[in-house]
Amino acid sequence: MSPQWISERLTAGDCGPGVTVYELDSGRAGPSVLVLGGVHGNEVGGIVGAGRLTAGPLELRAGRLRVVPVTHEAAFEADSRTGPADGGNLARSFPGDPAGSPTERLAALVGDRLIRGSDVLVDLHTSTPATDMPFFAGGLDDGGPAATTGVELAVAFGAGIVWTHGSLGPGRTLTLARQLGIPAIYVESPSGGVLDRARLDGYTGGVRNVLAHLGMLAAEAPPARPDLWLHGDGDTDSFTVTPAAGLFLPEVALLDRVERGQRVGSLLDPRGRELAVVAAPEAGHVATLQRCAVVAAGTPVVGVAPARPPVLDRPSDAVHARVMAA
Repeated sequence: MSPQWISERLTAGDCGPGVTVYELDSGRAGPSVLVLGGVHGNEVGGIVGAGRLTAGPLELRAGRLRVVPVTHEAAFEADSRTGPADGGNLARSFPGDPAGSPTERLAALVGDRLIRGSDVLVDLHTSTPATDMPFFAGGLDDGGPAATTGVELAVAFGAGIVWTHGSLGPGRTLTLARQLGIPAIYVESPSGGVLDRARLDGYTGGVRNVLAHLGMLAAEAPPARPDLWLHGDGDTDSFTVTPAAGLFLPEVALLDRVERGQRVGSLLDPRGRELAVVAAPEAGHVATLQRCAVVAAGTPVVGVAPARPPVLDRPSDAVHARVMAA
């Protein structure tokens, strides 16, 4: 008989924030995999992508799978990236504080009760409604054993694009996983705030690919060779920002190859007059792109990441050589 999904409610104290966890246990030895959706409450693609995994039977051969479709419930109910009570960004709040704000308490709950003790973390995000990113799987590649396994899982996810980072900013789920020695990946996709069936299939199929790679599901078709492997800063908070308020007009498309200092957009006033030129911060591929025209001063509008070089002097060099030669 196939294992059955069970659900459990976890809360941070009697009146604190909480999450609903769906668990599928094969009853056999194997990895414990945690899938999170909705760390940002308005990223509905990741939420439904995670939730679909729990909606039917899954022939789990080994290990345990835990899924939280909506991790920041208050933000989801408010259709917001952040918590309405404290303005907290859960994706910047780990490891959290059990005595802190609602978002900090939620981070402590998720970190202590779910991330800690897992063998693998998969965090499903989407771009924001204002900004597009390609569909990719990525994570840390700092040369450590957990990071190298994470690189293999990012490739196995099969999104078509891999984006690895030499370091991670504070407060992220992946940062906590790194501190705990847990392999972890995250996923992003374009068109935040809307649902697309093909993209949802990409999320659920990608998680299934990871589970198959770990020996937890029957092996399916191996993931295709990535179309592009990027390596660089994934902190969208640090990308090229607008010098003033205005209307942003992009002049490049996602994944276009650009050179450092190349014109990639302009800032206009309501009469179409150019207020400023937006230039590429470095050479590489356009990895994030503002799509809503109205921007405030300091809005990140363009992010560029270079292609991964063949040699980083890290164990993942062997992964890169094998995968890109396939």
